[in-house]
Amino acid sequence: MTRTALLRAPRKFELIERARPEPGPGEAVVRTIATAVCHTDLSIYTGAHPGVRYPVVMGHESTGIVHSVGEGVSGLAPGERVIVNPIISCGGCGECRRGAGHLCRNAGLFGREVEGSLSEYVKLPVRYLHRLPDNLPLDQATLIETLATVRHAQQRLGVARGESLVVLGQGTGGLLHTRLAVLNGANPVIAVSRTRWKLEMAARMGAHHLVAASVEDAVDEVRRLTGGDGADAVIDAAGGPQALKAAIAMLRPGGRVSAYSISHEPVPDFSTFPLYFGELSLIGSRALTAQDMAPSIELVASGAVDVRGFITSRYPLSGAAAAFEEYERNPGRILRIVIDASK
Repeated sequence: MTRTALLRAPRKFELIERARPEPGPGEAVVRTIATAVCHTDLSIYTGAHPGVRYPVVMGHESTGIVHSVGEGVSGLAPGERVIVNPIISCGGCGECRRGAGHLCRNAGLFGREVEGSLSEYVKLPVRYLHRLPDNLPLDQATLIETLATVRHAQQRLGVARGESLVVLGQGTGGLLHTRLAVLNGANPVIAVSRTRWKLEMAARMGAHHLVAASVEDAVDEVRRLTGGDGADAVIDAAGGPQALKAAIAMLRPGGRVSAYSISHEPVPDFSTFPLYFGELSLIGSRALTAQDMAPSIELVASGAVDVRGFITSRYPLSGAAAAFEEYERNPGRILRIVIDASK
């Protein structure tokens, strides 16, 4: 048997027992060790995420140890440590056929449309599993999934050496954006947050300038720090309608905005005129691709991206409800909560 934390309805967890899954051809069963809880999970928990069908087994930022493999599996063996690529694709729609499985119309996210990792054992096709080096603690390695989404967004944005770049918001995604932008050679990298301890972490990530202000109030300071020209690029890792408007106001003519943060709020009084007049580019990015995983693993394994200090608290699987209650009470004070399914 295996224990599973099932979300029956918003804010209603139940710990259940059911049969341990068995791998089919091309599949592996993974003994889940660590699952990091992010804002997407919180929105599913509270019922704020549109289109979620309950009951649901959440969890998509997860690592574990291969328990067993099915027929035809090669290159992956029991006992190996892995991280899950949670972007599940159908393989048959137009997006999948053109190699953009992360935009699949029919499948979805592990932990939302597909049962996720808040369970002692999970079964997945092996193409969604990526080996981890032995030197990476499995709880810290959960951050690699978020880093892969950050890498995908910066690839889409086209961050270039010597460009001025602003990161709005210094939560987990924002901090990783700050670090990766520095590694990609952007200069200056300007980190914006209202929270002092997050700016201190941004300094550890290598930010060249720290701006302690709301996104709206940061516009003038960004322009000052860029010699009055405005930034070459802005990454919105804060979310919300005001962040997008501020990001556009910070740009130089010809600049680019990455709409990285997920928001369902409409932007009031939004006009496309600034996009026309400044010839600005607004660039979306969704999740990650399989090709983002290996470079992201290497960035963390090598120490180039230091994810120590990102885990705010830890809970056992039986404490899943308490973990989400803490997150809902203190979302601004938390980077990641990790749920350990082995306890």
